[in-house]
Amino acid sequence: MNDDTKMLAELETIGPEGIVELTRRVQDINNSYRAVAEKMGQLYMCADELKVGSLTKGLDKPMRNASDNEQMFASLLEELQSFARGSAT
Repeated sequence: MNDDTKMLAELETIGPEGIVELTRRVQDINNSYRAVAEKMGQLYMCADELKVGSLTKGLDKPMRNASDNEQMFASLLEELQSFARGSAT
């Protein structure tokens, strides 16, 4: 059983209120990651414009991590929303 299948099986055991709460919390985290990624991008562009190469180099990995985290939470949010739509029918 892969992680997605396991999560779906676990979601089936909780009520609609639990799904709504999980979705709300994941949406909040996703929004936060998106905001952080945007701010880091702005910082990176500013540092690049000011020719602070050590800062832009130092921001490369954190920016990739923020982007990866945002994508993971966006995917999780989509899974929860799809599950909620499917269980509502």
